[in-house]
Amino acid sequence: MGLYFSLLICGGNLIAAPVIYIACSAVHVSLAAFLCALAEAALPLAVTFFYRRTGRKIRYESALFFIVSLAPFIAFSDWDAPALELLGSPYLSRAVAAAVVSLAFLFSYKSVYACIFRLGRCRLKEDELFSFAVICVLAGTGFLNLAGELAYCALAALIISLAVRFFKGPAALLAALAAGLTPSFAALNLTPLTVCLCLCAASLLFSRAGRFAPPLCVAVLLCAYGYFAGWYSSLTLAIIRAAAIALCCALAAVPSEKKLASLMDALTVKKSLSDTAINRERERTGEKLFKISDVFREVECAFKDMDETADETGAKKRVVSELKERLCKTCEKRARCEKSVVYKGFYSLVDAGTMKGKVNLIDLPPAITQNCIIPTEVIKALNGLLVEYRRFMTEAENARAGRQLLAEQAKGISAVLKNNAVELCRTKRSEENGRGIVRALEVAGIACPEAYYSAETDEIYAVLVGDINIAAVCAAIARATGRTYMLKDKTDLGGEKRCCVFCRPPKYDAVFGVAAVKKRGEAASGDTHSVIRINEHRFLMALSDGMGSGEYARKVSRTAISLIEAFYRAEMPEGTVLSTINRLLSFSREERFACIDICSVDLNTGAAEFVKIGAPIALILRGDGIKVLEGESLPLGILDSLRPTVSTDTLEDGDMLVFMSDGITSAFSSTPELAEFLRPLKPLNPQNLADKLLEGALARTKGKAEDDMTVLCTRIFAINNVAEAETGAAVLQ
Repeated sequence: MGLYFSLLICGGNLIAAPVIYIACSAVHVSLAAFLCALAEAALPLAVTFFYRRTGRKIRYESALFFIVSLAPFIAFSDWDAPALELLGSPYLSRAVAAAVVSLAFLFSYKSVYACIFRLGRCRLKEDELFSFAVICVLAGTGFLNLAGELAYCALAALIISLAVRFFKGPAALLAALAAGLTPSFAALNLTPLTVCLCLCAASLLFSRAGRFAPPLCVAVLLCAYGYFAGWYSSLTLAIIRAAAIALCCALAAVPSEKKLASLMDALTVKKSLSDTAINRERERTGEKLFKISDVFREVECAFKDMDETADETGAKKRVVSELKERLCKTCEKRARCEKSVVYKGFYSLVDAGTMKGKVNLIDLPPAITQNCIIPTEVIKALNGLLVEYRRFMTEAENARAGRQLLAEQAKGISAVLKNNAVELCRTKRSEENGRGIVRALEVAGIACPEAYYSAETDEIYAVLVGDINIAAVCAAIARATGRTYMLKDKTDLGGEKRCCVFCRPPKYDAVFGVAAVKKRGEAASGDTHSVIRINEHRFLMALSDGMGSGEYARKVSRTAISLIEAFYRAEMPEGTVLSTINRLLSFSREERFACIDICSVDLNTGAAEFVKIGAPIALILRGDGIKVLEGESLPLGILDSLRPTVSTDTLEDGDMLVFMSDGITSAFSSTPELAEFLRPLKPLNPQNLADKLLEGALARTKGKAEDDMTVLCTRIFAINNVAEAETGAAVLQ
């Protein structure tokens, strides 16, 4: 009755709820009980209907309505309790029973309200948990009185088995406690409670051994207890009891682990406040990055607006004016010169001086030789002014180049910040539960108190305790997910705890080899190479040949490679990278040139982008074929503007990339000769290929290196074919 009225108050169906309540009276097999149940259901139904039609909520007056609805039970029911015969009146006995039911109504309302409105949405309060426990005990008492001890034992076995499979932890003991309280109260004996707790504790030992182990443990132990407790007074009774217990335990094994995990996720209260706070902070950071990106964009525009070519014509006019000021102001022939063409001759002489750098008597135009009385003084003064003119023009050009460099850098920084802002402003999706991963790690003997899977980044975060065997962790994760993961990052949390991040490995990986020899008679090589991982799924290989040889050439090539590595790691736009390096090299007073080969490879797809700047040919060896990559651009540092040769290709398992400096290519008479030398090699190990190619080049120069010689080879291979990569090659780290 209490559950029925509570369900109506909490929004239950006005037809289904009373029908179910009235149907429950059929267990009495009595017309009087049926009519009494019909009368009891009428008042709560009428009250609920009235309140819903008027839009009002039933509050504390519901207790009064409930008590009134029990009047038919007190007046007309034939229910009687032998324990209450001392009261001397059946009406008084039923009144006491009604009082108990009214008290149970309070617990019923709390329990139904918590189940409908709070379960799975927020953490239940202590009074709600207590009310739920009381209702479970009362319901168990009713079931025990109705169905008997045999049915209740089977039900208790089902409850304990399901609780162990569902919670897989100490929380299952609470379900066992609730199951054992009812028979303990009924018999005023703690033995049933103790038995239920022991059954639960024993089955928890097998909670990780599959869906069948806990129910089987409960069935075996409970049947064994029944033997010693005298349940099997006859063979028939023993078979019935064992069959009932086995059937209920078998039912507990029916739900799959996935279904139970889904139910746990549905009932678990999700902590959304922390995710909301994180998303809000991400949005704020993204907004700040957007604003900073706009600042750098404005800086770029400002520098471009100020990017004006030095006023050469105005500078020449100032030179002529200064020349007239120094020589003609005190000249006695000034008035005559102003009427003649001598000043036009000054402009012609200045034009000649700006082209040659200085002037002499041969450069004097007739307008000066025929009209000026101090031509030698004019030449001397103009040469002094030309020095200042060249200094002015150089400073103006350097300032202009500096503004262009800063504008390009501001553009690149703005692009990087904008991309990061877009990434941060994406709302972080809720993470999937990593309970299965935790269980897999525990089975492997790895302590992992917490783990979750990020569907947004396809990454797994796990808190690991103690010494970590990464290979064992990755193997356990693979068993739990059915996919391969590798360690991406780890953070020390203090003590023995570490937070490890695992990501999906790329489709491809690479091994490389390098062989080099410096020019004969030089202390250092001007060739510099680099093979680095930009991130987990991309790598960069580059070869820089500083023009010339020796220490100076090495300094130039090393500078270019260092800048390339830094810019690519920062994920700066490629155009900004190359343009910036070109300008930095061209800033030097001395000539600094570098020929560069760059290749950036996406290890997920095999997509490769090649950039050649003044470099000799590069090769892609695949199968029985050789692909030649050529470039037509000038080396870095020669011109302010840069037009690199860019090409793309899709690399596959077994492809070999070959970069060479001009010392190697010049040793071969032609590209076909180089291809014929490589064709029969069919290399698998990039280091062996690099060594053989260097040996072949030296053999053609009679063992004398007339220039710096460097060969850089990189082989692409599928991850599942890692065993094919021979030992001796350096694996990218």
